[in-house]
Amino acid sequence: MEDQAIDLRPLLITLLQQLGLYSQANNVAEDQRLDSLGVLAFTELLKKHHVGFSVHRHLPSLVEQSAHPFVLISEQQAPVLLRRHGEQLEKFDQRWQACDPAFIGEDAHLIMIERLPQQGSSAKAFAEQVSKRSKWYRPVFWLSLLSSLMGLAVPLFTMAVYDRVIGGQTPEVLPSIALGAALALSILVASRLIRAKVMSAASNHMARDLSEVTFQRLLNMPLMVLSRVGIANHVARMRNAEKVRTVLSGPAAGGLIDLPFTFIALATITLLSGWLVLVPLLMLLVFYLVMRLMHNYIQSASPTVSGEYQNALNELAKNLTQLKAAGQVGAWTTKFARLCRENSRQNFRYAARNGLLAAVAHALSLSTALVTVFCGIFLVLNQAISAGALIACVMLIWRITGPAQLAFSSTQKFALLKGAAEQFDRFMQVKTENSELRLDVPDMTRPPSLSFQHLTLRYSADMEPALSAVNADIDAGDMVAVIGPNGCGKTSLLLSALGVIEPQAGYVAINNKNIRQYDPELVRSWAAYCPAEPDLFPGSLADNLRIANTEASDQQLIDALYAAGGEALFNTLNKQLDTPLTSGDGAMLSAVEGSYISLARALLKGSPYLLLDEPLANRNPAAKHQLINTLEGLRGKATIVFSSHDQELIKLADKVIILDKGAAVYVGPIPSQQPQANNQTEQ
Repeated sequence: MEDQAIDLRPLLITLLQQLGLYSQANNVAEDQRLDSLGVLAFTELLKKHHVGFSVHRHLPSLVEQSAHPFVLISEQQAPVLLRRHGEQLEKFDQRWQACDPAFIGEDAHLIMIERLPQQGSSAKAFAEQVSKRSKWYRPVFWLSLLSSLMGLAVPLFTMAVYDRVIGGQTPEVLPSIALGAALALSILVASRLIRAKVMSAASNHMARDLSEVTFQRLLNMPLMVLSRVGIANHVARMRNAEKVRTVLSGPAAGGLIDLPFTFIALATITLLSGWLVLVPLLMLLVFYLVMRLMHNYIQSASPTVSGEYQNALNELAKNLTQLKAAGQVGAWTTKFARLCRENSRQNFRYAARNGLLAAVAHALSLSTALVTVFCGIFLVLNQAISAGALIACVMLIWRITGPAQLAFSSTQKFALLKGAAEQFDRFMQVKTENSELRLDVPDMTRPPSLSFQHLTLRYSADMEPALSAVNADIDAGDMVAVIGPNGCGKTSLLLSALGVIEPQAGYVAINNKNIRQYDPELVRSWAAYCPAEPDLFPGSLADNLRIANTEASDQQLIDALYAAGGEALFNTLNKQLDTPLTSGDGAMLSAVEGSYISLARALLKGSPYLLLDEPLANRNPAAKHQLINTLEGLRGKATIVFSSHDQELIKLADKVIILDKGAAVYVGPIPSQQPQANNQTEQ
């Protein structure tokens, strides 16, 4: 479904209202960024507000089973909101009105609402994702059934050759038997190839959709939670989708799917040999018991040091510079060597036991065939079955033990899949920052007032508080300097004002309303923040600047860079916005040069709410002079809160907040004895 050129914003507001989601509808209505809404943005907002939906071509059965209003989008008519009311189809036009089902054309796409936020129990989130993509079950079932039936061809045709051609001395029927066998084998191969393609497509779609759901969930989680967990864990969550792909598309999947169809082979053996079918049944039981014992034996050898070994590698990558600079890496090298040896030993033992499992499974399969032959010989000698029937039964044994062997030898993969599903379910139960209680929209057109009320923040239980009962009021349009020694909580205070971190006690108020009541995404897109440590991304100078404003013109980018004091940097880059900022070896700019770009991003937003963390760290006098002029030009037009140790910059402030060990020791106008205050900040 292609994105439409029409505005779907009024339709989304109406849909949310009809679903009883009035806070969400008000959020969409007041969001000043949404001038118009296409189909893609429409669905993204449904995801943001945790409204479960699916997109389908027109199917009458979907309309008949719909429990919520749904949206019709067609090239032949304007989008419309529909619902099923009893046996009647109704459309919304100021009010609900009956309409003819033929109103839905064949080319229509339907956005069906499946789940509301308050109904979003995610205890079985993985199962829900699988059930949404159940279309592949039916073709896989029929293809597996067809291949299982065609798999009988070789044993049965072999029996016919032994009993009719050789035993009956009728070689003239051999061509017809060979032709039938060739046809059956062709169908078998074709059905297996088609099934493999369907399974591969299903596993790829599943992995893609799970990755997308996981990524969307990560984007909606509180940033405090994300930073506490660590990037390695987030990457591991994304890789869970790959576990689904490998299990559903590998040979283990084929064995698992074929396992239920072994009843066809068992039924055929029963028809051909009677009670001889008890042999493979008993051997399957033995196979199961032995495999369970082997599985426990293998699991007892699972590597336990692999996590510690991986953490050691991450530690090396993160702290390599410090280790080399220290010049004393002996202890770390000894520790790493020990972990490396232990990890190799455990992996070898685990691989050896897995090899033993494969050998035992293969031996059991051979034993089943041999026992069947020995038992069947007596039936042949007693003329209860023919020799061809015995040979066919032995050949059919592989149709039973093969899938069982594959399934049991892949128990580790299925255990990984189970673990991935459980982890996905737990992850989806974590609350996001987008809830109906956090959907107010701030006034983005004027400078806000700001208030810190008993703000207390502790990053972990074993650390001193970063902020301790901080109280401060900032009027709209004020310029406020946050000063104090390093580690006193300046950055934490600015991040709290941005809503990036949430305190354990107290709150931040913007325009006399708790910041937790606002849509956190809107607050961050509205506020302009310049971090103390700049981040540069792969791409050109223009790419890095347009992160803050994708619609900015080239001249706006240059003006913002100049206003941030980055004229010298721009001259160094030959005044070329398309100059790449990274090379194969990493970033080409220093931290100071990167800080010009970070500040330019903040200014490029044109926001009346600026939060600047150390905007003058190690800058040259010309850049400082330019920044001071820029801030003077914004005085009264924006509420500006910045942290700094620079005396000239602090003098610009209408008010200062002096922090010491997380506590606000002074809040108010700059004291008359400014040198003493400055000395306090430098201690």
